[in-house]
Amino acid sequence: MVNKMSLIEYLTIIQRKKIHLIVLLVVSVALSYLLIYFLIPPKFDSRSVIIASDADQSSGLSSIVKSFSNLPIAVPGLSSGGVDTDIFTTVIYSRTILEKIIHKYSLYKEYGFNTMEETVLELKSNIKAEETEQGAYEITVRSSTPQKAAAMNNFLVDELNKFLVEMNIQKSRDNRIFLEKRYDEVKEKLRNAEDSLVSYQNQSGIFAADEQAKRSLEAYSKLEAELISKQVESSYFAKIYGEQSPITLNSKIAISELEQKVNSIKNGKGGSDLIISLKQLPNKAIKYIRCYRDVQIYNKMLEFIIPLYEQTRFEEQKNIPVLSIIDKAIPAEKKSFPPRTIFALLASFLIVIVFLTFEIVKAVVSRSLNSELKRVIRNIFFLN
Repeated sequence: MVNKMSLIEYLTIIQRKKIHLIVLLVVSVALSYLLIYFLIPPKFDSRSVIIASDADQSSGLSSIVKSFSNLPIAVPGLSSGGVDTDIFTTVIYSRTILEKIIHKYSLYKEYGFNTMEETVLELKSNIKAEETEQGAYEITVRSSTPQKAAAMNNFLVDELNKFLVEMNIQKSRDNRIFLEKRYDEVKEKLRNAEDSLVSYQNQSGIFAADEQAKRSLEAYSKLEAELISKQVESSYFAKIYGEQSPITLNSKIAISELEQKVNSIKNGKGGSDLIISLKQLPNKAIKYIRCYRDVQIYNKMLEFIIPLYEQTRFEEQKNIPVLSIIDKAIPAEKKSFPPRTIFALLASFLIVIVFLTFEIVKAVVSRSLNSELKRVIRNIFFLN
C-alpha cells in the first residue's frame, strides 16, 4: 500500500531540491541553447508585396467591352474585371514553378531528400503566399541565407509575372482567333444579305418601302375620290341631259378610265414602278423590311466586332507586366527560425519537470509500505 502525499510534502521536496533545480535550469538552458545553435541551422525569411497592375483594367479592350456592356452578347474570354488573386496562389504553389526554383537554387542537394516529390513538398512548406486585408498580395520565402531567401522570392515574383503575361497573351490570341472567325462569318452573311436585298429590289421594284407605300395609298385615295366625283357628275348629267347626250357619254368614258386606273393600283396591272399595287403591298413590304433588317443587323454586328478584333490583335503583341511590386524582397537582417531562446526555455522546463517527477517518485517509494511495490519501482527507476 502507498500512503498519499500532501501538498506540503510536495512543496517540501521542491524546497529541499531548489538549489539542484536552479542549477539544473541554468545548465539546461545554456546547453539547450548551444545545442540548438549548433545543431539546428538558422532560417531567414524574405517578404515581398505585390498587387495586380492597373494596366489590364485600363486597356483598350476592357474599355471597348465596357462600352458594349448593354448589348445582349458575350465574347468568350473577354472581361472588364481585374486579375483574381486566387490565381497567384495557384501559380506560386504549382509544381512547374517550384521545380524551376529547385533547379535554379540547387535545393535538391540542400534539402537532402531522395525524391523530387519530397523536395517540392519541403519547398512548398517554406513559402507562404496570401492576400492581405488591404487587398494586396504578400509572399514570404524562407531559406538558409538572407540573400538566398530574397533571390528566391524575387525569382518567384518574376516567374509569376511571366506566367500571367503569357496567359494574357494566350487569352488575347484565343480571343483574336474567335473574333476573326466571327468577323469572317458576319462579313459573309452581310454580303449575302446585301445581295438578297438588291435582288429583291430589282424583282419587286421596292427601293424604299415606307415612301413607296405612302405614295401608293395617296395615289389610290386621289383616284378613288376623283372616281366618286365623276360618278356623281355623270348621274347628274344623265338626269339633266339624258343618257345618250354627248356630255353624259363623255362623262361615262372618263369614269371607265378612272376605274381602270384604280383597278391597276389595286391589282398591280400596269402603272409606275414607284407605286406598289395595294394587293401586293403587304407581302412585298414585309419581305423588303426583312431583307433590309438583315443588312442592318449584320452591319451592327460588324461595328461591334471590328474594334474588338483590332484590339485583340494589339493585345496579342503586348508584353506589359501584370504585377506591380510594392515591396521588393530584400535580405533579412535577423533570422526567423529557430527561436533559440523559446526552444531552450521549453527544453529546460521539460528537464525540470522530469527531474521533479523523479524526486517525487523516490519520495513516494520511500513511504510505501509494500515491499514488493517498492522493489518494482526501484528497479524501474534504477533506485537500487
